[in-house]
Amino acid sequence: MAGIFGVALRGLGMLGKRNARKKISKTITSVKPNVPKTKVEKAKSKLAIAKQKTKASQARLDNTRFRIEQQSKRLKGDK
Repeated sequence: MAGIFGVALRGLGMLGKRNARKKISKTITSVKPNVPKTKVEKAKSKLAIAKQKTKASQARLDNTRFRIEQQSKRLKGDK
């Protein structure tokens, strides 16, 4: 019984500390957005996005290959 009341008191104590949490984080105001304006900048942006997508898909493929190899080794070991 005492444990339940202790938890409830801690929970009620947290309600009074709301303002303390709000003061910890500040809004980010110094970062400017990267918006391409010229055709060259837009092309560079699209190229960078395509490169990143290619890297991600290659990583997924490598992971799939690895899992298949490990599963086949495990199944051969069971026989």
